[in-house]
Amino acid sequence: MSAPCPVVGLITIGQSPRVDVVPDMAEVIGPGVEIREAGALDGLGRPQIDALGPGPGDEILVTRLADGSPVFVAKRHVTARVQAKIADLERGGATLTVLLCTGAFGHLAASRPLLQPQPVLLGVLRGMRWPGRLGVLTPSVPHVPQSEARWRADGFDPVVVPLSPYEEEDPAALARAADLLRSARAGLVVLDCMGFRRETRNELQDLTGAPVLLANLLVARVIAEVCGA
Repeated sequence: MSAPCPVVGLITIGQSPRVDVVPDMAEVIGPGVEIREAGALDGLGRPQIDALGPGPGDEILVTRLADGSPVFVAKRHVTARVQAKIADLERGGATLTVLLCTGAFGHLAASRPLLQPQPVLLGVLRGMRWPGRLGVLTPSVPHVPQSEARWRADGFDPVVVPLSPYEEEDPAALARAADLLRSARAGLVVLDCMGFRRETRNELQDLTGAPVLLANLLVARVIAEVCGA
């Protein structure tokens, strides 16, 4: 029997390929599913990318360029580009498209199944109970107020701590984040960015003693289930 979605399109808001996270996701998804990547910033030079940066009042997103460098963009500037990549991947044969961003994008048009991480995270968390508060690791200090507001609007009492997924190999930064989560009595932690890695999840669990949800692997498990992999 053929897989229900033999071709999965992964869309980053940065540039593809996402060699930092997609290999780990592919391992979870398993063989028999072809993965194709696209990026909202593919083909753009640095001046064009800089023009998409956030201004006052913009919702901030952080992503990764092909050279490995992080970049901040405004959600309003990249939404149409994400939408275009969904259409491109579907025209190319993708039977499922997946957004590689935990930001709340709302309705995106698709003619075939589309998976967005943010509603997946919400659904899982709303089906769980844990002692203490919800710990949220957000990608930067500027993300903290918008992340706090979003998680509170979704009905949670979060303690939001900044840590860049692109600087996560700094043991001191990770230790500081873990100290803040412990002192706030976080009983469950969610890594609220698709750029965080398995190693960070494991280290944070050891440092806090709390379970940690890694968004990209959680989404990969959903992809595997949808695809019958």
